[in-house]
Amino acid sequence: MRHIATAGLRACALAAALWALPGWACGPDFPHELLSDRHASVYELVEGTFDFEASRLAPKSATELKPNENPWQAPGESRIELEQRELGEAGYAKVEAMRLSIDDEQAWAAGEGLSEEVRLYTGGARAFQAGDTVIALQRFDAVLALPAEQQRSRGLWARYMRGRVNLMQAAGGAGVGEAEIAAAVTAAEQDFQAVRAAVAAGASDPLGLAVASYGEEAALQRARGNLAGAVRLYAEQAAHGSASGRASLLFVARDLFADDAALRAALADPLLQQLLASYVYTRTSEFEGTDETGQPKPQTAALERYYAAIEADTAGTIGGVDRVAAAAYRSARYELAGTLAARSQTALAYWVRAKLALRAGDDKTAADAYAQASRAFPRDEDWGVNPNEGYSYEGLKPACRVDGERAILALGRGDYGEALRLFHAGGGQYWMDEAQVAERVLSVDELKRYVDTNVPEPAVAPKANDDGWTPPQPDAQLRALLGRRLLRTGRYAEAVAYFPPMLRDTAAAYAKARLDAPKQGRIERAETLFRAARLARESGMELLALELAPDAALFEGSYELTDPTLDTQDRDLVGADEAQRVIASRPQPVRRFHYRFVAADLANQAADLVPARSQAFAAILCSATGWLINRDPAQARSYYRRYVDHGPYVPWAANFGNHCPAPDFVGAAKRLQFERVRWAKQIVRRYAPFVAGGALVLVVGFVFWRRRRTKPVG
Repeated sequence: MRHIATAGLRACALAAALWALPGWACGPDFPHELLSDRHASVYELVEGTFDFEASRLAPKSATELKPNENPWQAPGESRIELEQRELGEAGYAKVEAMRLSIDDEQAWAAGEGLSEEVRLYTGGARAFQAGDTVIALQRFDAVLALPAEQQRSRGLWARYMRGRVNLMQAAGGAGVGEAEIAAAVTAAEQDFQAVRAAVAAGASDPLGLAVASYGEEAALQRARGNLAGAVRLYAEQAAHGSASGRASLLFVARDLFADDAALRAALADPLLQQLLASYVYTRTSEFEGTDETGQPKPQTAALERYYAAIEADTAGTIGGVDRVAAAAYRSARYELAGTLAARSQTALAYWVRAKLALRAGDDKTAADAYAQASRAFPRDEDWGVNPNEGYSYEGLKPACRVDGERAILALGRGDYGEALRLFHAGGGQYWMDEAQVAERVLSVDELKRYVDTNVPEPAVAPKANDDGWTPPQPDAQLRALLGRRLLRTGRYAEAVAYFPPMLRDTAAAYAKARLDAPKQGRIERAETLFRAARLARESGMELLALELAPDAALFEGSYELTDPTLDTQDRDLVGADEAQRVIASRPQPVRRFHYRFVAADLANQAADLVPARSQAFAAILCSATGWLINRDPAQARSYYRRYVDHGPYVPWAANFGNHCPAPDFVGAAKRLQFERVRWAKQIVRRYAPFVAGGALVLVVGFVFWRRRRTKPVG
């Protein structure tokens, strides 16, 4: 048996694969940022996704049927893999020999030793591929005539293929009468429905034949001129996750807009009304531009007639009006969009109303409509991935997108805490935007108050999926961002509790070093500062890095991000003091991997505290040099020059900055003690004569004074 994908499905898969190539060549698919173009995010309306619309045209049945033809996910076993596993090498070789036989007699002989069920089915499959429908039908009927316990592995296959044989016969041909065609049609319908019934009753269906049978039966209905019946079947197929079903619905919608008579007829059927509205909303580009001759596309004129029919339907008999309103808004037909959105009370209609109110300058009405849209969209509704310009992607969860747009409006009002709340409500959907507000706009105290009040520590650690990837937890992400920000601003005692458990010991060690250093003696302080420096260099991405620019902790530093820009087309979308806040929250220094410079500076401070002629002085500066040698060669050379000018000879200086030993702080302490004693001796030797002379003068003076006091009076 062979599954043949439709040409359209292959075309869709190829187009999507070609689209993805630039992303693979240049880097990751970066998440879409609403704040990168606030005006567009708020005033433009996202295009829906046809796959989502198609998948909900028909309600999903209570019986779960799984397709085996999704090009973006790992499908189940193929027929070949399944037969190899079931029959073993020898059995599979016989099956292949049967399939390659030139006739039924040769095939039957080649299958000797196989079970009767497998032998009969394979003989029917060979005949079907050879176009011998008579033999194929006989063999499939023979499988279905076996006792139930003897057709468990191929009975469902035989029923499905019997439906395909009847489908071929229903197409008619020379010498085929109307009665025979009608009988074949009825038989094919019964076969495909029987396949679904068997799977619903518990039959194993590793090849996804039940879902595929919807498409086969739909093709039969469409060939008979029953378009509405075909669309219902395609819609049920799509509801079970079938990419083929979704593609078939797309082709039907395109065909309807290419035929005026068909389009008018479709407006009388409720399901076709929804299909048309979904297509218009999600495929805007197919109605724009010109054809190969430079003339407007035929679909453009058809769309105008469609809009006119919807606008004239004041009684509301045509469904999908909210989708049409959204399509009209996207096409800048704002008056029509307002007329249609007013007729609907759906979440999408409220969304359109909100944007129209913004354009009219009615902020209160816009805020109310946005709030209604946010409440009306299910929080788990997911429209799928929508690619944007620049190879960014947006997983369209409309409730999150609406709240993200509301967050932009909150920023414009200067309500920065509300903006963070709305972004965080998206569950990480717009994490880069949330991080920008949390990291660069709110003050540290504002962020801490919000987290302490609204973002508890996750009770359960996230688990890795089958691919080994651990999805981030939005609450943990925001808490860790706060922890890093507290460490950067010197609030060490407060920071540790906000890090995830796996980082808490490291964060505590860094915090302790920074807190202890000022309280210690000279060499101990140097050792503690160097310990903090090493932690900053080795774990700086986790402890000190900014989530976005300049460090890009979000991508583990693999990609360079730029500082936020606030040049939008509408200044009302930027808070009055937002720019000043962004500048004030810049790290010091404003350099990529800024924590390396922090580490090097801490090491330089440690070098200030140890004797310049000690091994520790050289080793500390060696580390500082190495940490910046590839990031800032000029700064690295300054540390090396300091060593050359003041440090001792060390045998490893030829690899200075590349191979650095651990500083010998014990030796540094001895050296410091030695230098102190030597200094004291030098002082004594230099000033001993003056001290002795001064002492003699004091002694003589004292004696003279005593004599004067004890001399008798007389």
